[in-house]
Amino acid sequence: MSDIDEEIRREVIAEIYRQVDDLDWDGMTLRARADWYVRCIDDPLIGGKLMRFIERDRVRVWVKDGPIKELPRARHGIGPYAQFAVSRYPGMEQIAHQAIGPDWLADPETVDVKPNRCLVRGPETKALMIWGPAAKLADLVWAAINARVDGGAEPLIVVTSPQGTRLSEGEKLRHRLLAKEAGIELRHITLRLARV
Repeated sequence: MSDIDEEIRREVIAEIYRQVDDLDWDGMTLRARADWYVRCIDDPLIGGKLMRFIERDRVRVWVKDGPIKELPRARHGIGPYAQFAVSRYPGMEQIAHQAIGPDWLADPETVDVKPNRCLVRGPETKALMIWGPAAKLADLVWAAINARVDGGAEPLIVVTSPQGTRLSEGEKLRHRLLAKEAGIELRHITLRLARV
């Protein structure tokens, strides 16, 4: 990646994020995504620019392992690709308001990733809010268990679902029961993706 001219790299990332936003990436099937990866190799605004710096057979890998892998974090306003996100989910503070209450404030100085987490402060206490999709529940629970062992603020897991996806009541109950086994509170919220 370092061999790619910085201005070109930025242009390509911006174009990738524009296209996946127009395509409703989250709603695409795996087959449709695979087809898009093939098309982006021949796209003059993506592969055409990248092939000046990397070989054709590396374009798909560069796109998938770079901008696309970072897309969820970028949509949360986190990480080096955040500035390129065309649409965003609510930020950590809005997630705290939705999951815990309007009096809770997120501390941006404490943000960490894999999974996303930060300290949130309420009127009389604080918590380590750990959030992400249901597909990453094991990572969320493990991060919460580690946070408890390490000491500090009490962990709180927030399972986020993009608008248009639904977890069944049985799935939600199972999530709460799994978290309860670890002695950790868990809440579910729905996130709306909005253009920035």
